[in-house]
Order: sequence, then structure tokens, then C-alpha cells
Amino acid sequence: MTFKLKSLILLSLLTSIALSSCMVEQSLTLNPDHSGVWNLEGEAMAFTASALDDLAILGGYNDATALYDEAVVNSRTDLAKRDDIKSYRVNRMGAQGWKADIEFKDIETLLGSAEAQGIAEISSRGTVSTLTLRFDRERAAQLSELIPMMQDPSFSLFNPAATGGIGEETYITGILGFTFGEENIPAIRRASIGMDVTLPGNITSVSGGTQTGDRTVLFETPFTRFMVPDDEINWSVSWQE
Repeated sequence: MTFKLKSLILLSLLTSIALSSCMVEQSLTLNPDHSGVWNLEGEAMAFTASALDDLAILGGYNDATALYDEAVVNSRTDLAKRDDIKSYRVNRMGAQGWKADIEFKDIETLLGSAEAQGIAEISSRGTVSTLTLRFDRERAAQLSELIPMMQDPSFSLFNPAATGGIGEETYITGILGFTFGEENIPAIRRASIGMDVTLPGNITSVSGGTQTGDRTVLFETPFTRFMVPDDEINWSVSWQE
């Protein structure tokens, strides 16, 4: 798996549960040659601020702000080293927010190809192309190897590879509810990880998402489903070239 945006993924995981509707708002625009632009944006809700500060302190930071600042700097450093990235911008947005815009040369290189047990796969059959995005426990384990901080016990509740043997309901009520407060469990249940995708041709079929236009589709998965990936999460869309 070649996905090396370590700090950027860490930001996504840390702030995912802290947003109201779509926890991490993402959009992906794909070009005919499989290059494109990936936009991500997140902002934490007030009830997570103190808990994230506590987790950051356990991880050796002064507070969550210091963690975010370092993650942004490290993300820029990682992106600058990659020759498959055309351009990028990663910035803090307010006290608990961040935004990233990444122009990439090939989505399979960016997210890791299926052959390498990565997240992305593009296949063609005649004049129809298909993009498939997969995530499961095995891929989560590889993700944690790319992000050493996720293996720290202080951040284990945000590591999908460390939730084996824990049911999703236990994860919601016993772990996240305890960490962020039982009164915030409804917001946790509403949390999701989503992605708006724009394709270079008219869509012919969608699996695991909702078509929102001739060339656009919305994929969404509950945040806790992503964090307890016992079954594979599979998003797929086909389009006419």
C-alpha cells in the first residue's frame, strides 16, 4: 500500500467523530487519465475539545492545537516528497479545523492499488470504467503501520486495526461514550465518513453510494463502521468513457 499521507490521515481520524453531519467532508474529482483533485475539510465540535486535549497530552503534546499544528507541518513535508502529487495546500482552519487540497497524478498511486492491498482500484470493460474503493481490517492494519502514532496506546481508540474483538455497539457506548460523554452518543451515531466523487463520464451504476447527478455520486459510511471494519467497506461506481 503506497498511501503515505500519515499526518493527514491522522487528522481525519482524530476529527472524524468531532463533526456534526459528515464528519470529514471530502470531494474527489477524477479525470479521464485517472489524475484528479482530492479535497478534505474537517472541524471539531465543542464537546470533543477537552477530550482531544487530554488524548494529545497523553501522546506527549501540550494540547490538541499542538498536535494539529505538527500534523499539518508533517503533512506538507510528506506531500513535498512525493512525485505523484502535482500540487497541494494543507492549512489550519480556526482552532479545531483543517483543510487540504491535493492534486494527484493517479488515484491508484495515491491510495494504493488493489494488487498491493491498497484502497483504490480502477478497471475497464469495453467503454465502461469502474472505480472501487475498499477498506477492511487488513487494510486498517497496514494503515496503522504507516501511522506510528496510531499504535500509541493513547490513540488506540482511533485505530481501526486495534478494535478487533470489539463490537460496534460496544465501541459506541463503552469506548466513545465513556471518552466523550454518554450525552454525546447520539452525535457519535450520526457521525459519518463521506466522499463526493465526480467522474469523467456519465455514471452507469453505483454500489454502496447514491448517485447525485449524471457524473456525481455520494459515498457515506458511519464513522463507527469505519472504526470497527470487521466486514469490508466497498464503494464502487462505473461510468461510460
